[in-house]
Order: sequence, then structure tokens, then C-alpha cells
Amino acid sequence: SATRYRGRPDEYMRVWSQKMKEHKIDIEQAILFGQGSNQIGTETNQRYTWGILPYTQLNGFNHTFTASSDGYDEFLEMMQEFFAPERANTGQKLVLASRKVMNYFQRLGNSGYLKNSFGTSSYRLDVQNVQGKFGHMITKIETMYGSLNFVMEPLLRGPFEDYAIAVDLANVAYRPLVGNGENRDTQIITNVQDNDADGRKDMILTEAGLEISLPETHGLFKFDFDS
Repeated sequence: SATRYRGRPDEYMRVWSQKMKEHKIDIEQAILFGQGSNQIGTETNQRYTWGILPYTQLNGFNHTFTASSDGYDEFLEMMQEFFAPERANTGQKLVLASRKVMNYFQRLGNSGYLKNSFGTSSYRLDVQNVQGKFGHMITKIETMYGSLNFVMEPLLRGPFEDYAIAVDLANVAYRPLVGNGENRDTQIITNVQDNDADGRKDMILTEAGLEISLPETHGLFKFDFDS
């Protein structure tokens, strides 16, 4: 009978499951933080697509909030500019936010968005926690200009823990490399080991990038928690 290792009877499938998860995280890292470039060599011309965060930081809408004092009024002023008709915005944005930023929007105590927003602005405050289709929670902030749908993004940590990235989903697309009738999206290539190798090596390969259009419809929000 097979030996059950780490709670699974099939060690090979356990490793595959782990590597597939790692690969998905690698793709997510690239889509979020990828540094675009165009390297021209003597024989090759390699182009690398941008991740949504650095691309928006360079080309999109940027705004900084002071966590200790900014509330609904400051948020409304930002929304008025961000959702301006000349930016060709849709009325809905998906906002990927760090755990620290999500905590700020839920906090009623000092230096919290809800605390800063009560008072003269409380009658206009519209913050809802909505159940997403995939078991996650969405914090939805609605104004007369548009809606921001905040979702927690665990990869926004360390140097990015003070950031949230607002994405206009109508103006981004996942694009796998396709040419000559061949789709280079995620594929599994087996037995790539050298001929003299005593063992088996498989490879998970994805050749894809993020197509970003109308950069002014995407926004990068930085929250100053030190002021």
C-alpha cells in the first residue's frame, strides 16, 4: 500500500499542487509589480509588459491620503477628479488594497476612515461590506461620482503596505502570447531533465502579460499613516 506522506497518499500530486500554487503567485506578482522594458540585443528583441502598480504610478492617477485626518470630504474631492468625464472612466473600480489599508477603512477608532468621516459628513457616508462571489468580502464605498470596491490583496505588503491600486476592469486584459496558431498560455512541459539525470523534471511555463489601456482610468492611492 502507498505510504501517506504529509496527509496525502500521492507525494507526486502533493508536489504538483504546491508548484501550481507557486506558479499562480508568480503570475500575480508579475501582473502587479512587473517592470516593463524593451531590451534590444544583437539577435533578440525582448519586450516585457508592465505590472499594473508601477505602470499606474508612472502614467495614471496618483493621490495621497493623510490617514490621521482625511475622511469622506477629502475622499469625495479625490473622486470628483478621478471620475472626471474627460478621463473616460466607468463608474466602478476594483481596488486592490493591503491589509493595513483595509484595516484603516474598517476602523472606528483614532486615525480610521469611519472615525474621520463621521460628524458633518456622516449623513452622506455610504460604506458597505458586500459578500463576493468567491467567498471574499468587498468593502464598497459609493459616492455621486462612482464606486470603489476594495478587496484585500495579501501581496501588497512590505514597501507596498501603504498602497491601494484602483483598476478600471474595462481597460485591462490578460494577454497570453499567441502566434502561428500556438497559444503560449500556462502549459506543462514534462521530462525536461538532462539525458544523464537520475530522476524526472517537469516545468510549468506561462508566456503572458497584462494589456493596460487608458492609464488615466487607473489610480494609485498612497495612505500616509505617519502624519
